[in-house]
Amino acid sequence: MPEEPAAQADWEPANDTERAMLRAALAGDRREYFRILAGADLYLPQLAGDEPGEQRLITGELFGQTVLPVFTSVEALARQASTAADAYTVTNYPELRNKWPDPSWRLAVNPGLPLDAYVPIEAVEGAAIGEVTVPTMAEVLVEAADDQDLSDRMATPSVEVPPERVDEALTEAASAADVGAYVAVLLDALVLVPTEREVADPDEILQPGFPWRAAGTPETPAIEVFTSVEALARAHPDMPPSVQVALPFALACWPEDYGLSVNPASDSHIVLPADYVPWLLMWEEPS
Repeated sequence: MPEEPAAQADWEPANDTERAMLRAALAGDRREYFRILAGADLYLPQLAGDEPGEQRLITGELFGQTVLPVFTSVEALARQASTAADAYTVTNYPELRNKWPDPSWRLAVNPGLPLDAYVPIEAVEGAAIGEVTVPTMAEVLVEAADDQDLSDRMATPSVEVPPERVDEALTEAASAADVGAYVAVLLDALVLVPTEREVADPDEILQPGFPWRAAGTPETPAIEVFTSVEALARAHPDMPPSVQVALPFALACWPEDYGLSVNPASDSHIVLPADYVPWLLMWEEPS
């Protein structure tokens, strides 16, 4: 059974930049967070065989969205990107923005760590001078934990869609291979998350020790979510205990190294690998 996400349970800032960014994030000071980021050394994943002085842009992709990960310390890079890169080079925000090859790319800062942010490259400067507001995941968690109306927020999707219509819309999107429509519906849905024990209060999902119920295999563990009681019953006729939350709240504290399995045993079933789960929180439906 997964416990508190390791990325948050045993992570500590590795340098003065990360300590300052953490203080800003916990204080809800978005402008200061991005001001620090805009002036910090950034560590870009590289491959050891690259020519000296060469700067490779190693990107990831989620549903057609290209993202470039950067980190604010070598320790953060080694922790999160060691499977994809075995070296690094030092850059900074002005240099990255100057050479940014494609405006549709997103910058992923410290992906999967409490200091993460997923933004268009130009948004960093705008946020640093207070012209735009970009929430960080640390801020989302702190604000959610302090919100007296948390249960109402967690129980209210931004678009009201009946559960049966959610299942139908996901099935239609999956059948048509319409990834944008599938993700848009999913991120606006309430989901049932099976648990290892009864959970009285849905805001417990934001706390350490939440009883996530593991599925999948030892090699590829996953957490299941269901968009209706019917979908849960199809996969688990014994109806295990579960908690109902808006999916983004679950994603905000998702256990590290666990994939996402949506509606197993249904026509709308998909499985997202663990490495891709954090990117769902930066998804924007194409216009």
